[in-house]
Amino acid sequence: MAQDLATLGPSAIVCAAFLAGAWMLLRHELAPKRRARAGRDGGHGDQLTSERDDGSES
Repeated sequence: MAQDLATLGPSAIVCAAFLAGAWMLLRHELAPKRRARAGRDGGHGDQLTSERDDGSES
């Protein structure tokens, strides 16, 4: 039984590292959308409207 667990150890470590990396990548990629949404809900609507009127943001 111990030999079976020792055999699975490196695979489990690689799997955990892959999942942690994927989670960090997704969190990083989705962060700008969260910040933009928080800015919209935070009462900065006038600022966003004026930027759209200037044509600086499509």
